[in-house]
Amino acid sequence: MFLFGAVLWIVVYVVTIRRLITYKELAIPFFAVTLNFGTEITTAIFFVPDMGSVLVIAYWAWLVLDVFIVIGLFRYGNQQVHTPYFKEKFGLLMVAWIPLLFVVQYNFILTYDLPMAPLNSFMINLVMSTAFIYLFFSPGKAGGSKLIGWCKFVGTGVIGVMFFTKYPDNNALTSLYIAVALVDVYYLYLIYRVGPRLKPSYADAI
Repeated sequence: MFLFGAVLWIVVYVVTIRRLITYKELAIPFFAVTLNFGTEITTAIFFVPDMGSVLVIAYWAWLVLDVFIVIGLFRYGNQQVHTPYFKEKFGLLMVAWIPLLFVVQYNFILTYDLPMAPLNSFMINLVMSTAFIYLFFSPGKAGGSKLIGWCKFVGTGVIGVMFFTKYPDNNALTSLYIAVALVDVYYLYLIYRVGPRLKPSYADAI
């Protein structure tokens, strides 16, 4: 079950890289990218899950693909920022921000999180899901990718079900699963119902 969800997230990353090349834009909210990168470094190197070699490879696949997305973050991430000062200093701010988030997440995961780091991961997912909605309505290339939306929703949902069977009494995790799913469904609604009225050609793009 985890492997299926992991593969769907690999699709999200591959589509994001494709859009970096094709549209010269970062299709994932930049704040979520910075959070995600710190988690993947931690879980791939310092907090390796005991799930067998195949699933550990999935963690490394996320990390390797995310390296390309972070490169795209430095090239195109400032398109998501509309305050002139932050837009101008975006790259410099990210140089400081990414290591800072890594240190915070590294210590949180190793000190408080459960095996496979679901608490940290689903909190980031909730931030990402919410930020996708903000990005959808941001000036410029408004719209969204149906493929990213569906793969994120189903991939995260499948992984959430797997964690629920493992930690059924963890109410904090359960609330995160539900919250992420609800926001993801709303994002898909926006893509299908609102997107075509904003920019039809872009809203239909992969």
